[in-house]
Amino acid sequence: MNLAKTLAVAACAALLSTGVLSSAHRAYAQNADDSLPDTGSWGAPGASAADEAASPDSKGPPIDIEGCWDGDVSDKVDGIGDAFFGFTQDGKKIVGHGDSGMDLDWPDSSFADSPIQGTVSSKGIEFKGQAGKGCPFHGTGKGDASELSGKITFGGKCAKFFKHVRFSISPGPC
Repeated sequence: MNLAKTLAVAACAALLSTGVLSSAHRAYAQNADDSLPDTGSWGAPGASAADEAASPDSKGPPIDIEGCWDGDVSDKVDGIGDAFFGFTQDGKKIVGHGDSGMDLDWPDSSFADSPIQGTVSSKGIEFKGQAGKGCPFHGTGKGDASELSGKITFGGKCAKFFKHVRFSISPGPC
């Protein structure tokens, strides 16, 4: 089991080391000293720890995820909330630089929003982003062009606020 955890940590570190370039959606006090102008934001009243994610299979042509997707997000502390993802797809890539993003909102005023980038496979998606300074995350989702379900693992400062984050989304209006 220690080898599995070590490999998961190494995979997370590799995903987070490449950085994310995109535009911010909200400005809050915790982001006032943010020296990275191209990041998202987050906020939460509770406390928790990070979760681990698995990678989708990459055999076959990528599924078509282009457009807007919405559905539910759940978190161990915050309960059920709303999830919105906007994807710009170029083959097997989820195009970053502000072209793709996620917005997660819970009834207790917790939220995380960020531009994302990643990859698309025949079985699902893999993505990463930064919801403000000190709040990197990565996620995976499995499914097809009609529904994706998966999890998001937060790191840094916000890892203690978002634990066991799961999402279930389907194509929706923009």
